[in-house]
Amino acid sequence: MEIVALCEQEGCRHLFSFDLDQLIEGAGADYTVADIPPMTCPTCGAGLLAIRLSFAEPPPEGEG
Repeated sequence: MEIVALCEQEGCRHLFSFDLDQLIEGAGADYTVADIPPMTCPTCGAGLLAIRLSFAEPPPEGEG
């Protein structure tokens, strides 16, 4: 699982991934994604970050 944030500012659209270990360490293992407060984009400074969850299938054994 990956948690990403996308800046919704039209001229920016910066996408970044959270460090899950750091997020768990700072917020706790039981912290829900829905409770993440609004955040400012580190690239443009706008307060328009949209939090998203991303799931990907692990590569087949022997690949990656």
